[in-house]
Amino acid sequence: MVREDDPSVLGRLQAFMEDEMGSGKLITYGIASAGLLAALYKIRPFAKFTKPSDIPLHFLQSRVPLQGTVQRVEPSSTRVLLIVDHQPLVPLPHFNKACLPVKIGGVDITGNGVSWLQTVLSGKVVTFLPIIREREYLECVVTLTEKNLGSLEIGEELVKLGLATVHEPWVKLKDKQVLAYKSSLANAQKWAIRRRNGYWHFVKQPTILWKVQMFMIDKMKALLPNIVVRRLDL
Repeated sequence: MVREDDPSVLGRLQAFMEDEMGSGKLITYGIASAGLLAALYKIRPFAKFTKPSDIPLHFLQSRVPLQGTVQRVEPSSTRVLLIVDHQPLVPLPHFNKACLPVKIGGVDITGNGVSWLQTVLSGKVVTFLPIIREREYLECVVTLTEKNLGSLEIGEELVKLGLATVHEPWVKLKDKQVLAYKSSLANAQKWAIRRRNGYWHFVKQPTILWKVQMFMIDKMKALLPNIVVRRLDL
């Protein structure tokens, strides 16, 4: 405890801050409150996003993951959108029933892919990582996480099954998350072409050599442990 008659500047400052009813407390609380408000504004824990323009620019720059429930899948002649009921970080009662249109980044989805999305994602909670904010939709990396299946990156899975193709050219962003996603899409498409999955079954007609290769691969998969099969990407 500092004596009130302490003449030093440090002593007077400490006495000022120790005074429970003094202005020092008010300043301390004011600074803390301002910091809290700034943090709340930055992370927007109570905000429900219903249109692309709602997404703060720093959310895109920092690749802040968002979550929401897929209400429906909306196909059109130019794109396929997931209509997502965004869930704020801190859930509160919201009377606004509007949903956020989300496009799966970097892929062109086939008609069979639309049916697959409707079956797999309708009513499910997904995580979507914002990549591009367009006027009519938010383009994202979309991931479904379930206890039994683990994490399923939807764009990659669509391409791997031959239910979508990699959209070229796509964004030229150079951050690690976008580059990793683009790489996963490219690898998935190579796998789909090799296996003639979905779309590629009609684009690249099976040859005798391909049929022999697939026969040998299927035999190897039947003999090898699953962990080895996944490691070899058979």
